[in-house]
Amino acid sequence: MKRSTYYNKPFMKNSKKIFLSLFIIIIIFLLRKEESFQDKFATFTLPIKESYLNISNSIKDAKEQYLYQADSIKQFKNENLLLRKYLYQQKMRIVKLEALHTYNEERFNLHKNILRVQTISYKKLNDFSQIYLTKGSELQKDKIFGLIQKNVAAGIAIKTDEPLKGILLSNEECQFSTFIGEQKRPGIAKGIDAQSMEVNFIPKWSKINIGDKVVTSGLDNIFLPNIPVGVVTKVITRSTYKTAIIKIYADVLHPNFFYLVKKVTHKVEDLNISATTPDNNNTKLK
Repeated sequence: MKRSTYYNKPFMKNSKKIFLSLFIIIIIFLLRKEESFQDKFATFTLPIKESYLNISNSIKDAKEQYLYQADSIKQFKNENLLLRKYLYQQKMRIVKLEALHTYNEERFNLHKNILRVQTISYKKLNDFSQIYLTKGSELQKDKIFGLIQKNVAAGIAIKTDEPLKGILLSNEECQFSTFIGEQKRPGIAKGIDAQSMEVNFIPKWSKINIGDKVVTSGLDNIFLPNIPVGVVTKVITRSTYKTAIIKIYADVLHPNFFYLVKKVTHKVEDLNISATTPDNNNTKLK
C-alpha cells in the first residue's frame, strides 16, 4: 500500500503540469489567431446579421407604410369633406343662378318701378292670349304697362274698371315700340300667334337681316329699353315700309309670374334716338 501511494503522487503532479501547459499553449494560440478567428466568425455570422437587418427593415417599412397610409387616409378624408363642401356650395350657387334666371329678382325686384304680378285666370276659356293679373289696385287706370317674363317681353297690361288685364304677345291687340338689329331700326311690334309677331313701319331704307335681334325701344313708355323680344325670321318689303316677322322669346302659353313695368325711367343714351334716322351709307331713296 505504501508503495502504491508513492507512485501516484508524482503522476498527479505531472498531470497538473501537463494540463496547465496545454491550457497556456491554447491561450497563446488563440491570442495569436484572434484577428483571423474574428474574421472567420464575422464571415460566419454575416448572413445571420443580414437576415436580421432585412427583417428589421421590413418591419420598419411596414410600420412606416401603415402610419403613412393612416395619415394619408385621414388627409384624404379631410380633403374629401372639404371638396364635398365646395360641391354643395357650387350646387347652391347653381340653384340660385337658376332661380335668378327664372325670376331675375336682382334686376327687377330691386327696381322701385317694377311690380311682380301673378296670373289669376284666363279672361276667356277659349282665348289663351288674355289673362287677369293680381295687384291691379296698385296701378293707375287707363294706362298701358309692359309685362316681362324671364327677362324677355311677354305682353302688355291695361288697367280699366275690370281687374288688371294682361294681353300677351300672341294677341294682335298687343303692340309696342321696338328696335331691330345693331343699328336699332325702329318699328311697331304686333301680335300674330303664340310663336311669332310682326314688326311694321320699319323705314324702307333700313337694312334688316334674318337673325337680327329685336328689343323694346322704351320710346312708348310701356317697356324699359333693350328688353329682348325675339329674332327676325323673315323680311317683307311693302310699298312704303318694311315688315319683319319675328320669332318671340317669351313662353306665352305658360303664363305664371310677370314683372310689370309701372313706370319707365331711362337715360337719353339708352333710347339711342339717333338710330331712328337712316345712316348716310345705307340711304338709297327710290
